[in-house]
Amino acid sequence: MGKVSCPFCNSKNTFNISYGYLKEKKIKKNYVELDTNINYRKGFEKHDFDGEKLISHLPNHYCKDCGKRFQSRKVMYTVDISVINLIICINNNYYRYIFDFSDKENPNYTLKVNWLPININESITINDMNKILSSFKNYKPNLWNSHYRDSYSYTKYYWILKCTYYNGIDYVKSGNDKVPNNWHDFIKPFKIIFNENIFDLES
Repeated sequence: MGKVSCPFCNSKNTFNISYGYLKEKKIKKNYVELDTNINYRKGFEKHDFDGEKLISHLPNHYCKDCGKRFQSRKVMYTVDISVINLIICINNNYYRYIFDFSDKENPNYTLKVNWLPININESITINDMNKILSSFKNYKPNLWNSHYRDSYSYTKYYWILKCTYYNGIDYVKSGNDKVPNNWHDFIKPFKIIFNENIFDLES
């Protein structure tokens, strides 16, 4: 089997990333050990925005030509979205919507306000789920800039959008006091479904 091509520079000078206990040496063809910022202990714990434990898949390849890390799994599609986290902090109130689409026949959501659960695993219709997924397909938040605003301080609001696919790959986009140009089109299904004006963020 040939080496995996880097999706950033198309180089084939790529290596598998060795994950294991720090200082553990793995002698295996085409493996590379990176610095301690990359070489995490297997099964290490991370936590989400409000302290919830995350189980996340790490990059499994490294390109020596451009220095980027990446996952070699196939490109995922909108239909493969499993969990969506949408967080908005506005007027000193914190809203977190967690959409669980892992069971396409029984989609649900959880709402936390100021870290307290308001709705837990509430059902939403398949039609509403499809409207949300269509918005992801049409307005492509995975292609948005990584962060909207140079500074992480905010005066009006901040938002975080995290999308996780079935294979564990995810992306996170965020901003403070600024939203992408197509935000208002992207957010329409959320506004209609939940009838909330917190989604009306102005740059």
